[in-house]
Amino acid sequence: MAGRPRGRDGSEEASVRHGPGGDAGAVTGAEKGGELRSEEGMKDVEGGGAREAGAGGKEKAGVRILLADDHAILREGLASLMEKQQDMAVVGEAACGEECLEKADLLRPDLVVMDIKLPGMSGIEACRLLKARFPELKVVMLSMYEDFEYVHRALQAGADGYILKRAAGSELVNAVRRAARGEKAFSPQVLEMIVASLREEGRAPGAGPLDSLTSREYDVLALMSEGMSNKDIAAKLFISPKTVEKIISGIYRKLGVSSRTAAVKVFLSAQ
Repeated sequence: MAGRPRGRDGSEEASVRHGPGGDAGAVTGAEKGGELRSEEGMKDVEGGGAREAGAGGKEKAGVRILLADDHAILREGLASLMEKQQDMAVVGEAACGEECLEKADLLRPDLVVMDIKLPGMSGIEACRLLKARFPELKVVMLSMYEDFEYVHRALQAGADGYILKRAAGSELVNAVRRAARGEKAFSPQVLEMIVASLREEGRAPGAGPLDSLTSREYDVLALMSEGMSNKDIAAKLFISPKTVEKIISGIYRKLGVSSRTAAVKVFLSAQ
């Protein structure tokens, strides 16, 4: 069998397959493999980059979202959740209130998902400034706080939504969609607090003493009137004893009483 062609110095020449016209129409396997690896490398580069406008590749269509939270692992989780939605695109991330303002000015997102507690400038203050600078921008607060004081302050700052961190991912996704459409979006527990506050503020002088209670507070008080302990109530309603204590404190405040006996007495007299 004939060996590979050799040059004048005795070394093997590179093999070239000639096309129909005698031109060099193909390259060696090593060269072709190099081209493929080069193309794959380019694809890797094109697929990477930060989540900011102009950071590589064509920007995904949909609601343009800026995430603001001081915990990187939470931002990554939120970004992954949002990017899975066909109608959402994460364009940037921020770790504090000041950075959120800078990114909002640079990237001009449609909506900001922001932790209420951020280092330095709080999420509430950042929300207030964002709304002043960009009136059309939607802001959904993400919070671990279930106290109405925080909800009230967020609403005063112009927030379009208030979602608890313990909420399911689907709840946050739906909240983002609603806020993007110009609607208000709240976790069910937060909405109950808002409704209860409105009822309490607008309560008529002759209204019943239990009208200010939320449905959950009413249920707890009803079970208290049956002689159930906090532990029994927690098991009955599938909540923790600590949550029961918190609900009872709210009942005392709304009814203007300071004891379990007094609260039950008000409940029974209203029946």
